[in-house]
Amino acid sequence: MILRHSAAMLLLAVLGLLAGCASAPPEYTTQTRDPWEKFNRATYAFNDRFDKAIARPVARTYVRAVPKHARSGIHNFIENLGEPVNVFNDVLQARGAQALRDTGRFLINSTFGLLGFFDVAAHVGLPEHDEDFGQTLARWGVPSGPYLVLPILGPSTLRDAGGRYTDTWLNPVWDNLQVRYRNGAYVVEGVDTRAGLMDLNATLDSAYDPYSFMRDAWIQHRRFDIYDGNPPVQYPDYPDLPEDDDPDALPAPAASSSSPPRAAILPVSAQNNRGG
Repeated sequence: MILRHSAAMLLLAVLGLLAGCASAPPEYTTQTRDPWEKFNRATYAFNDRFDKAIARPVARTYVRAVPKHARSGIHNFIENLGEPVNVFNDVLQARGAQALRDTGRFLINSTFGLLGFFDVAAHVGLPEHDEDFGQTLARWGVPSGPYLVLPILGPSTLRDAGGRYTDTWLNPVWDNLQVRYRNGAYVVEGVDTRAGLMDLNATLDSAYDPYSFMRDAWIQHRRFDIYDGNPPVQYPDYPDLPEDDDPDALPAPAASSSSPPRAAILPVSAQNNRGG
């Protein structure tokens, strides 16, 4: 156990140095493709049957049986158990100030918040962050790899699937729980997560292609997380569209004209060379 945590701390130190110059991840780290669609659709079909037969009924019963305030406390408790993972990944992403704030959040909620059942830290200016090893790898420039649907766990990528294991390995709280309590916590976390998605059932069920809908929505949400809520603008249908501040950008046609004047579509250099 001591050797394992020593290796974890060494990993943090080394990768923290590597991440010292990291800022925003390069754009290619979020350009996810789906070359394994046939396999993914089969896994999605299995997950969908499992969801409708087991996960949804359990989550629905949980929502009906447990009062809202109690569910909120359970959610806070589960999130607090994962707070060390946020701190570790803050360090690996060279976010020293955020690592200190997340450490303070964990300590405050674990004590004054009664093991995290109450989010006291949020009321003293320490909001929750959600950092994981997949996001850390993205900041280092590691490509996402193909889109991948995991059994039971759902949407992921090749990079993020490996990150899940690393996050578990780096979490001392989960590591020190007895096996039966850890397994119970996994079940409670799964039920809590599914209960939080109940409002999306009707939208997903009414989608023309639920698999594509889930995939595209997840990729967009993941990209949002990696860029901390501020992803760069993409033009997937118009890859050659110039930026707004590009001096060579073509002016928009006048609203009152069915087609722009010929001079308007000539390059600036060509217009300057024309006779007066």
